[in-house]
Parts: sequence; structure tokens; C-alpha cells
Amino acid sequence: MKKYIFLFLTSLFISFNIFSQSVGITDFMRLNPYSNLSNPAHFIPYNGYVGIPGAANINFALYNTGFFYKNLIETDKYWNPVKFTPNKFVKSLHPTNNWFNTNFDLEILGFGFRVKKYFFSFGYRIKVEEKLKYNQDMFGFILQGNLAKDDKDNYLYTVASPAELVVAPNLNIYQELSIGFQGQITNRLYVGARPKMLFGLVNVKTNKLGASFYTNPEDYTISGHYNVDMNVASVIPFYTKDANGNIKLETEDLFNIGNNWRGLVRSVFSKNLGFAMDLGAVYRVNQQIRVGAAVTDLGFIRWKGKGSVLNITGSTDFMFTGLTSDQITNLIQNGFNIDLDTIFDIVNNNFDFNEPKPYNTMLTSKITLDGYFDLTPSNRFILQFKGYIMGKHFLPQFTVAYNGSFFNVFDVVVSYSMMKKSFANLGVGLGIRMGPVHLYAGTDNILAVANILNTAKVNATVGLLINFPIKKVKEPELRSMFREAEDTEEEQAVEKEPKVKEPKQPKESIN
Repeated sequence: MKKYIFLFLTSLFISFNIFSQSVGITDFMRLNPYSNLSNPAHFIPYNGYVGIPGAANINFALYNTGFFYKNLIETDKYWNPVKFTPNKFVKSLHPTNNWFNTNFDLEILGFGFRVKKYFFSFGYRIKVEEKLKYNQDMFGFILQGNLAKDDKDNYLYTVASPAELVVAPNLNIYQELSIGFQGQITNRLYVGARPKMLFGLVNVKTNKLGASFYTNPEDYTISGHYNVDMNVASVIPFYTKDANGNIKLETEDLFNIGNNWRGLVRSVFSKNLGFAMDLGAVYRVNQQIRVGAAVTDLGFIRWKGKGSVLNITGSTDFMFTGLTSDQITNLIQNGFNIDLDTIFDIVNNNFDFNEPKPYNTMLTSKITLDGYFDLTPSNRFILQFKGYIMGKHFLPQFTVAYNGSFFNVFDVVVSYSMMKKSFANLGVGLGIRMGPVHLYAGTDNILAVANILNTAKVNATVGLLINFPIKKVKEPELRSMFREAEDTEEEQAVEKEPKVKEPKQPKESIN
């Protein structure tokens, strides 16, 4: 069964990919207080807001560079499968650098209020960050078969050149408590900061997870070697230790949370603490132009706790000579069933466990630079650069957007964004204010709705909140920095000054 361990673990961590997170289209909504999430210095046009608990701000995002349905299965015009194309799919993958990333962000409780020129906000959120990196051979060996050949009829995977399967799943599930500050420091400059306390719930940190496979063309046996080194943490204890100090994974606590909910609540806010910070600034060049810069989610979580932090390692050679007739019969009769207990048994029988020292994981930090041009008070154009820092990797994104805010009721956004291997991203967003009630929704890739299985990037957001007062708070107007306008104002001021009549001079007598 050792040959299946790598595949079991891969399937387990891919199953976490149902979640996602990001701000996306709300970055550009002027009437939306959650535009402040991308840059804490953004002006909020209200004296206060209250989010509907659990519904005020829900964000979903996915980034996929390699796993596209169209490359794996050929279909007719009615989307009916007509041909399986594994070779095309494998060739479409990057040799070493493929990503399947998802994020989820749910605000449980949030509100904000203004004090003169300063705005304060509070938020309690649940966040999930998942990143899965894999190489080409990960699917090459599985889909092309044990005896795959190249164009010259040579076997691809031999002792000299085995299939090198490499995968790096990483997962963070945590809580976030934040207090935000936004203020107008000068007539033109806004600054903002949002310190955050983090409380980790679940973590998977992959240091190494890979395997080598090759097939003997004479007897068709599969040989290989696997190497695993991972840290796993959970706020719920998931292993026990016997009298001899041996560690064994077990599911008892996982399935009996309700019997010790007080202890669980205590652990949720006492273990796996972390800290993060959002910082931003916005400068108004003049009444029409402004620029902004921000760094968000700059922080870490420290994972520790008895019975909830574990290092899983393993490295060994194996050989697979095929299934016996009894095993095949069992598969036919009972199917291929995998549950959590089965996975734990496989891991217990094949891997070594250690209680490591506490370890840190970094959040996916984001750098944002943007510029705004107000063609009219209701029509704004935005250019944004956003970069995602994922460990040693940096992922850039460029966006051009239009925002129209009309009658203090409608907040409309249209955007186009580009990211690596993702260039067809047309976004739309709409916010509607019905009195103090504010409902909004949007996506940065409306085309994904019609072709979700071939989508490289998608972000969706929806929310419901209460703003007050009903009329938005306006920013103060600025004097233009252009010299011509300043001269005009000075001339107007001179014209308004009262004229002083000079006394008449006596006429000189002519002799």
C-alpha cells in the first residue's frame, strides 16, 4: 500500500480547495466601506457603518495555472466529451511551477464610526489560505501510464530518468481580530493602519513532499522512492502518545468536539497566536488625481500546543508488482472507499512522527499601488498594480477599472485585469443603497460563469450592511496645484478689493 500514500495525501489536500479569499472588485467601489480593506487609508464616505453579521463581506477567489478541462477532455459544441487527451494536458503544464490557489474571507462581525477627521473600524473574520504547487510529472506519470514513450519510441520513465513527482500543499485556517484607523493628516494626505491579532485553527506546512517512479518494461513492476517532511497543526488535538512515547494519529477528538466545546473555545483564542498589519497612504495631487500605496496582511502565526503540532516524515524505497485477484475482487465488490480513519491508519503504518518546536508561517502579503483620475465627480478611472508574496514567489496583477457613483445610490464597477497565464478577466460590480441599506456584489471575471472549468482566475464578493447617515460624507475640495488656476484665484481676489480714491492734486498755476 505504500505506493498509494503519496496519492492519498495529494487527494486529501486538494479537497481543501473549496475555500477562497480576496477583496477583488470592492477595491474600486467608492461608496463601499470595504474598499478600505485593500488600502486602510481609503476615505470612507460615511459617519459609520454596521455589517450584517456573517453576511456583510464574503469573498471567494481562485487562481489556477494548469488544471484546465479543455486540455484534458475534448468536447463537441454541446460540451459532450468526445476524446480523452492526457498527452495534451501534460504538455500544457509548466515543468516545475504550476499553482492551484484558493482563498476564503468571511466577516463574522464588523462596524466602523467617524470622529471628526478620523475613522475607526473593528472586524472579526474567518480566513482560509490554500496554496498548492505541483510539477509536470505529478500528472505525467499518472495520466500517460507506466510505460509512456516519447516520439522516438523511448520509455519516458526509467531508472536513469524516473518520473519526479513534486507537490507542495500549504494551508492556513485562522481567525482575525482587527482595529482599523484612517485619518486625514494634511489637506492632501490620508494615512491608515490596521493592526490584527491572529488565532490559528489549522495549518499544513510542506517542507518536502515528493516521489520518484519508474517502470521495468520487462516485468512491468513499478519501483520508486518517496520523501516526506511536513508540519501539521490543529487547535483540536489529533494524536495521542502511549507510555513508551510513541505517537499515533487518532480521530476521537475530531469527532467529539461537542462533548468539550468549552475547552475548544478556550483553545481557539489561546493557542497558535499571531500578528499582522495593514498600512496605507493616499495622496491627493489635486481635485481630480490621487495616488495610493499599501501593504496588507504583513504578518505571521506561531503554531504550538500539546497534542496539536506534529512533524510527519518518511523516506523509503518501494516496489509494486500488481494487485492480487483477491484485491481486485474486493475493489469490484466494495469500491474504492477512503475515509479519515483509513488515511490515518495508512500514515500511522508508514511514517515517523515528531513533536517539533513551535514554528511560524507567514501570511500571503499583498503590495498595492494605484492611481485615480476623476473625469467628473461621478466618473472615476483607476490603474492598479497588486503583487502577492507567497513565500519565495511573487505573483503580480495589473488592473484597469472604471467606477461610476450615481445619485448616492448606485456604485458601478467595470474592470480588466491581467495575471500570469490569465488575460481574459473582465470584471463587473454593482452596489445599491436603498436608504441606509447597502447591498453589493461583483466578480473580477464575469466570463468564468460560462466556463468555470477552464478558468485561470476568478474572484467573487457579496455583502449586506447598514450605512449612516443616508447622505454620504463628502471629502473637502482642494485648490488646484496648477499655476494658471492659482493666478486666476489671485486675480479674482484683487478685483474684489475695494478701490481707494486718490485725493485730487491742485492745479499748477501757469505764470
